[in-house]
Amino acid sequence: MKTYISLSGFDSSQIVSLIVKYGIEGGDRIILIRPEEEKDTRGELTVQAIRDLSRQIDSSIDLQIHRVDHRDFEGMVLSLKDLLEKAEGLVIANLSGGPRELFLAFTITCLLHSKRIYKTTNFSDIERSLNEITLPNITAVLDEKLKRLLKDVDENQPTTITEMAQRLSLSESTVSRQVGRLVDLKALDISQKGKTKEIRITLTGKMLL
Repeated sequence: MKTYISLSGFDSSQIVSLIVKYGIEGGDRIILIRPEEEKDTRGELTVQAIRDLSRQIDSSIDLQIHRVDHRDFEGMVLSLKDLLEKAEGLVIANLSGGPRELFLAFTITCLLHSKRIYKTTNFSDIERSLNEITLPNITAVLDEKLKRLLKDVDENQPTTITEMAQRLSLSESTVSRQVGRLVDLKALDISQKGKTKEIRITLTGKMLL
């Protein structure tokens, strides 16, 4: 099951692009974030367009509207936090479209709860295309051992467990365990290149350093 959570403005093409990119089927859910007070009928027309499209694909697709008060920033963040925590299945969040007040609150919420999100996207107004982005894990906390390991990768990437163990005078099992913790925190990324596993620092790792 997939749950799409997206800001909703006057342009339905952003949400349609999401559905085309990741696919949708019966039982999936679309949650559109809208302000409590609608002052422009174009927003409601966008919602209706997505509702009509989802019904054409499969009548069991669940379309929900999540209303937030744009005048209450703290309330918006807390409301969107609850929304993310309760979302089921693979959560796909779209950080584009909709009023700016809602965009800021939703972006902050996604950054603070990035582990709940499977994929994050934004829609380029310049290129008119949907882009997949990786949110940094800004809530991670590192001890000195992990910081030392992270700094070594940053200065020597791409690198391997064996190379790191030699540079840091640690056993490979210790390095492997610490690298695993950093991967879980999204601070490091491991990719397979032939028979070698290459380790690189991520945006999260750079921010933590």
